Amino acid sequence: MILIPEQVKIIRDKINELEEKLADYNNYFKECEKTTSDEGFVKYVDQTMVENDYNYIKSQLDFYYNVLKKSEFVLRTNNKKIDYGTKFKIIYDDNLEEEVYTLAENEIALKNKSLNKNSSYIGSSSLLGESLRGKQVGDTFSYYVSLKGRKDSVIVSGRIIEIIRKTKNDIDFIIARPMSERLAKRKVIVESVDCKDNEMTLSQYELLKEERMRLINSLSKFEKYENKITTSSVVKLKDGNGDIKEFKIVDKDDVDFAKEVKADSSFVSRLLTKKLGDKIEDTFYYKKDGKKIRKKYTGKIISIDNSMVPKEESIYNSIYTIRTRLKKVNKLLKYAKIVEPTTKAKVGLGSKVSIMTFENGKVQNIRVEVINKALSSEDTHSYVEAISSLGSAIIGLNNNDFFVYYDSKGRIHDGVVYDIDNTKGKNAASPLAYQKKRRI
Repeated sequence: MILIPEQVKIIRDKINELEEKLADYNNYFKECEKTTSDEGFVKYVDQTMVENDYNYIKSQLDFYYNVLKKSEFVLRTNNKKIDYGTKFKIIYDDNLEEEVYTLAENEIALKNKSLNKNSSYIGSSSLLGESLRGKQVGDTFSYYVSLKGRKDSVIVSGRIIEIIRKTKNDIDFIIARPMSERLAKRKVIVESVDCKDNEMTLSQYELLKEERMRLINSLSKFEKYENKITTSSVVKLKDGNGDIKEFKIVDKDDVDFAKEVKADSSFVSRLLTKKLGDKIEDTFYYKKDGKKIRKKYTGKIISIDNSMVPKEESIYNSIYTIRTRLKKVNKLLKYAKIVEPTTKAKVGLGSKVSIMTFENGKVQNIRVEVINKALSSEDTHSYVEAISSLGSAIIGLNNNDFFVYYDSKGRIHDGVVYDIDNTKGKNAASPLAYQKKRRI
């Protein structure tokens, strides 16, 4: 499974929400255990219903955790062709109506209300998504739709008029952006920050552990195609006389015996346990002059070609790419230095803070954690780097302090910080969610 940044952000927010609910239930169960009589604690709800809700929340948590650990994340989108994570604009031929969409492999979490209301998301398996993937600006698309009550299908067609580059208002992974856009061009800084790769917050450490799990899962997917014999493999054997026999393993009944071997044959069942360089023995029978003759064949596997084996889709180009990244992640985890939030009531590394910005007459509120710099899958709506213009502008500020910063294009922006939280708890999904939690 492949996820775009918007899905990852919503799934993480959902996990935080479910964990809070689970904590409430755990507190309830503890109170129940302390109760020695009905007078000590009043149960207002049916116990079976509570336990069912608790188990449902746990199952939901397990589901979302597995999605994050077993999926791959789209870090960068191609600005020329429509692929997972690409935002684009199309126009339909029948009514000349323009629509903006973002393509995803699947639609998990994409129907969430917290997403940008101006964005629509489509899965690649949908009729529209299937007809658009791989297309460029100017290309046309079409697909057939069957309408209820009509025997014939209706054709829907249109043209791609724009591939839209993500802005800072769209959810994205920080490390997917060029470093030139992340660094502060003109710093408004109150407190100096020495940014080191091994210095990270606790949540960043957890993200790295999660990424390591994803990389291991992806590596295992790739390795099962590397020099391992399976259906659609082309295998070469060399016998003692130097004669070479080449064949393809096929899963079909109509077999070309000169070039193919059935996947369910006893010969292939023995072959599947072998690897490059191993020997394979096969005994076969044939008739000569009316007599049944037994013959033994012994060959050595000299080549395994898996180029025609259907592979699971992946964002990675090669095993080398995964192994290189896994090596770096392991190194970061090994030498990690967890940064403790400041004890002062001001913005520092590890602080969770709400930020209100005023841009083009619009007010935007986000709740973020301040980090040295992004190391893994930190998204732009949950984290702010201290090395960035915004990060350097808010470091050292107190509640309700105003700030200004310059973006990568030199434009000035202003805003205010509030609700600074320097505890070790998880960051809330939004300023409103944090304020609600604090009131409780």
